[in-house]
Amino acid sequence: MVLNCIILGNDPEGFEELENFLTAIPYVYLVCRCQTMQEARFWMETQTIHVLIAGDYIDPLSPPMTITGVLPVLLMVYNDDPSAGFDFLPVALMQLPFTANALNEVFSKIYKTIAMEATTNPTRYSADYFTLKTQHRFEKVFYDELQYVEVMDDHIMLHLRDQKLVTTEKLDWIISQLPANAFMRVHHWFVIGFRHITSLADDHVMMGEARIPLTTEMRKELARRYQLPME
Repeated sequence: MVLNCIILGNDPEGFEELENFLTAIPYVYLVCRCQTMQEARFWMETQTIHVLIAGDYIDPLSPPMTITGVLPVLLMVYNDDPSAGFDFLPVALMQLPFTANALNEVFSKIYKTIAMEATTNPTRYSADYFTLKTQHRFEKVFYDELQYVEVMDDHIMLHLRDQKLVTTEKLDWIISQLPANAFMRVHHWFVIGFRHITSLADDHVMMGEARIPLTTEMRKELARRYQLPME
């Protein structure tokens, strides 16, 4: 299981190290950093976010929690009916400036809470697919069928085993629908599914007959992430 996380707000004391600390936790995926609640709501309404870390921000809506000198960490809780919205479950108030160890302890607690099937269940990928809006209809995209995602000039193409789907949805939204331990963005124009990798070279990865370029650093990151167990 990989925990999808959002950072909301500006930099309080010690916040500049937060992204580095999160990146170092192997089962945490930082989806984005948002300056306003409006930006964050886009991601939260996809029901794929597990954790919200709330800094200081200016917004018409009141922040979930505001206490001077601490950094609130909140668990996202979704209702069974998507139209019913979501709620925040406070998990921790980390004292500023915080440490990498403190952050690790908080996320370990969150991970165990979800794994133990808490009474209030946070989001999870309960289905084997997500629903994609194409030009003419909605399509079910099964995770084990999706080989890679390719950004074109004015659209995005999803390459599946037996077909190709074209959509005008934003790439960030598509990424938010994918389990982070099974898919990875390896290039500005490509997101790949680990299970469909046929070979990994120094400067590219092969997805069947498709050759996707890699930088040296991205190749190292892909090699590390590729070892994550599939859900």
